[in-house]
Amino acid sequence: MGNNTRFDAHCHIFTLKYVVKEVKSLLHDILHRTYPWTEPPTPKTLMATKGRFTELKELLRQLYEMLHSALSSEEDNLIFLQEEAKKEFPNDNLRIIPLMMDVFYMLAYPLDKDEDVKKVKGLRATAVDEKEFQECWDEILDDFSRYIQTQKTTLKASKGVTDDGSVRLALKIIDEERSVKKTLKMKTTALKSSKAGSFYPTEGYCYHMDKLMDLVISHKGQLFPFVAIDPRRPGIVDTLLTGSFFQGDRRFYGVKLYPRMGYHPQCKTMDAVYKYCSDNQLPITYHCGKGGFPPNTDWKYTKYGNPLNFEPIIKQYPSLKIDFAHMGSTDPSYDWAKTVARLVKENDNVYTDLSCYTGTDELNPMKAFWGEGTKLKTRLMFGTDFDVMYYTDRVTMKIYYDNFKQVFDPDVLWAMMHDTPMSFLGLRE
Repeated sequence: MGNNTRFDAHCHIFTLKYVVKEVKSLLHDILHRTYPWTEPPTPKTLMATKGRFTELKELLRQLYEMLHSALSSEEDNLIFLQEEAKKEFPNDNLRIIPLMMDVFYMLAYPLDKDEDVKKVKGLRATAVDEKEFQECWDEILDDFSRYIQTQKTTLKASKGVTDDGSVRLALKIIDEERSVKKTLKMKTTALKSSKAGSFYPTEGYCYHMDKLMDLVISHKGQLFPFVAIDPRRPGIVDTLLTGSFFQGDRRFYGVKLYPRMGYHPQCKTMDAVYKYCSDNQLPITYHCGKGGFPPNTDWKYTKYGNPLNFEPIIKQYPSLKIDFAHMGSTDPSYDWAKTVARLVKENDNVYTDLSCYTGTDELNPMKAFWGEGTKLKTRLMFGTDFDVMYYTDRVTMKIYYDNFKQVFDPDVLWAMMHDTPMSFLGLRE
């Protein structure tokens, strides 16, 4: 790794295609009666949902608002990130840590502290009628299309594309995903990455994984992706424990956890993940902010992101590298940030990052934590949270970089973008 390398230690590369494919898979499992609701609907109440599907419609809308570069390809988004960084640091090369997302189970049953994955009573698979599936999916997409056309567009596309052009591109993507035939045929999926193992595949998750792996191959040495693990996805933890995600040319370099989706960090299933990552020097990035997706601080599973939930895990596995991503952002009391700063001070392998800090008014208070000592300066990383960062609609990439340059001295910013992520990933010059 060259000494002119800077890292974006927290970003995302996924598009509207991923979002639509995953919601379509979710609808399939609802109709198939295998989606793990807390209280599965009977056939009669299931049919009563036809004509509504409120939660799925709202999920599509929220994901759409979160994605501001959804109309570009994954390749275009990566090149855009690298070009914007090159404008700010002409002599340096950007390496990125793209974090996978797994939103599939956010409507499923929650896993609380000490709870194991549940075999939900009442789930009895039934054949999915293609005509019914298509009618239900058409209803959801028609609602989504109307929403896009009535909202001020926030999606960005390639240079020179107008707002009207962005809407047309979004509608084109929707039209490309209109048919349910492929989803119906997807009984099992063979990922191009050959890392599928035996986990339960959903169309969006597999598409997201494949696209990241394509970038790993076509931009060799430039990406260090983290695989998203939700313990409620059947087989995903067992697949992780085989090590297949972390081998070969198409490999991941760490694990992304998003307890905000509905699982407590101390649920029983996750202990095997922590032990495996600790034993194999694999870092974990964990969403630690009161905001995020879904976009509000009073989301019912926000509490699962409290860094205090990870303290017993840190004590049990002192060699486990954990990045408390966002350092407790959108918490006006700074209680979560104070906890993260304390955990950094008291432990050797605790890291944090300042991704999605879109203004100097947000960055300046975080420097106050340096008064606790110098250790935080060697554990703090820079991240853009692209393209979720664009959700704020407050900044361009230039402004985002300029804010960090204004708040942090050049040598400090270099450490945040080079020394610390190198340490977190376990890389050497």
